[in-house]
Amino acid sequence: MRNTVRILGVDIDNINTDEAGQITKELIENSNKNCKIIVAPNTEFIMMAQKDEEFFNILKQAELATPDSVGVTIAGKLQKKPFKQRIPGQMYFRKVLEVGEKEGWTFYLLGGKNEVPELAVENIKKMFPNIKIVGYHEGFFEKDSEEDVIKEINNLSPNVLFVAMGAPKQEKWIYKHRNELKVDVAAGQGGTFDYEAGRIRRAPRLIQKLGIEWIWRLILQPSRIIRMMVLPVYLFKIIFTKDMTKGKFDK
Repeated sequence: MRNTVRILGVDIDNINTDEAGQITKELIENSNKNCKIIVAPNTEFIMMAQKDEEFFNILKQAELATPDSVGVTIAGKLQKKPFKQRIPGQMYFRKVLEVGEKEGWTFYLLGGKNEVPELAVENIKKMFPNIKIVGYHEGFFEKDSEEDVIKEINNLSPNVLFVAMGAPKQEKWIYKHRNELKVDVAAGQGGTFDYEAGRIRRAPRLIQKLGIEWIWRLILQPSRIIRMMVLPVYLFKIIFTKDMTKGKFDK
């Protein structure tokens, strides 16, 4: 049975990084190419889901939801259900690569612009020399080539499909094609490929430890300020709402 914490209607697994790797392993072993969906809810995800019922329902149906932000961990503490660990997207990504290298899993990277996925693959292979990355494709393909991309993925039939198109686009894309995709698990990865490609610098370790990487990303990408405006609204909701477990679209 899953150990989850519910925040504004979104269930998030209360796990550490090793457990996330083990659960992913179990999903792959029991999948038989029946695509399982993995999401990484953060504050923005949860607030988006209060306005977007389709996204809300996708998050609810995911087989694994990792706690991806300090806002999530704050809500856990307020419920007296503290999360074991905050698991940023890149941390989960590398854990799955680590386990997958040992297990002999195959991977496909879909997402990023232009040469980003190629650069990401090159750097990943330096860290994990025995990793089996069978293919990659940028995520901003034309609609008329989407069928060809899916066909390529299915021909390669990877164990793990990482999709980095930004939320909620990546989650909606996975959900829309889940019955077509011949993969064991598909995980949304946001900007992870940009980090792995060296296009965005990771925050200094102290900032990571304090859980305020969003400030670092705001410094590097000032255009994110509009997205960051949801943070005070989110904090108000989880602190002053009578029941912070209830989401707007809960039946």
